[in-house]
Amino acid sequence: MKTQSLSTLLDSHLDSFLDAHRLPPDKIKVLKSYRACRTARMGSHAQYCEQGHPMGVWYNSCKRRGCPQCRTMDTERWLQAARGTLLAETHHHWVFTIPHELIPLWQYNTPVMQDLLFRSVADTIKQLARDRSLLGAQPGFLLNLHSWGRNLSLHPHIHCLITHGGLDQQGQWRSPKKKIMFPAKVLMTLFRGKFLAGLRRLTSLSLPPNFAPNEHRWLASKLAVKDWVVHCCKPYAHGHGVVTYLARYIKRGPVNLRQIKLTDNGSVRFRYQDHQTGRTQRTLPPISFLKLFVQHLAERGKPLLRYYGLYHPGRREVLDLARSHFGQAPVTAQTSLHWTEYLAARGQFPVCDICQSRLAVSN
Repeated sequence: MKTQSLSTLLDSHLDSFLDAHRLPPDKIKVLKSYRACRTARMGSHAQYCEQGHPMGVWYNSCKRRGCPQCRTMDTERWLQAARGTLLAETHHHWVFTIPHELIPLWQYNTPVMQDLLFRSVADTIKQLARDRSLLGAQPGFLLNLHSWGRNLSLHPHIHCLITHGGLDQQGQWRSPKKKIMFPAKVLMTLFRGKFLAGLRRLTSLSLPPNFAPNEHRWLASKLAVKDWVVHCCKPYAHGHGVVTYLARYIKRGPVNLRQIKLTDNGSVRFRYQDHQTGRTQRTLPPISFLKLFVQHLAERGKPLLRYYGLYHPGRREVLDLARSHFGQAPVTAQTSLHWTEYLAARGQFPVCDICQSRLAVSN
């Protein structure tokens, strides 16, 4: 058994997968980019030491969103920027999920359902934050959509990282009335109501074959009396731990290459940790694994990470005012982390085998 790169798996099975499954052109293009990533198809580049000795030739990366093979530096750059932006305040981590009955509609209307989910969560938080009995101020929060469960099943949910408090209209920092910020039951009920109201208003849905006309409206009525799952974690002293967790997936998607192994009989063994069942792996034919993987490809033009309130990029002056309440300097434009700095910080900076000088040029 050997570790299996995604490009190798796609090289062997993508064509047969595409013969059996219809995909939109943009997703076919993404998969072909993943297949070419760090192979001869992408071309190569050379690296030299300060004395001009060649230190190696490497295949180029695809740099595609969600590629698990080449987005390490983008992950580190995002994490660096996020840490430099967060307020030195307690943060909450909430997870908003939708019932499994909505999965068929999600599959047939992914872009529309994604926007509805983001809008419902954001509007819920904004409404509760405006309520003076709860907060009466504008917090900073970010929302990150994950479409997968640990076993790569389709399980759409949004992670929310939000400040414990916000700026009021006078520019003063206001803390919430309660330690939990917003009551979980209220959070769930309002979110459920906004999502279902939005679902009823949709007029151009593609209904699954087994749905009757307007069945999504009947389904909305059925789900209105069901408790939805909104998980509210205990407050964190700061938001760094949550952004570190989210950084694993924001740029590279749901699959870590260390989770994938090719068995001797050609199957794909996918390792994961299911805390509910205790299961740690599943073994699938390559085509079945790709079918799971493909359903989590990002929709074209749809960001999976969105910022609101004090954390919105267009509100830096307001964020800086909030930072002043915690003795933090204004947010400054950060120099993008270079890959050589990343390696040097880990003691992995390349050294020439011939003259022991440092790497100098990357072409």
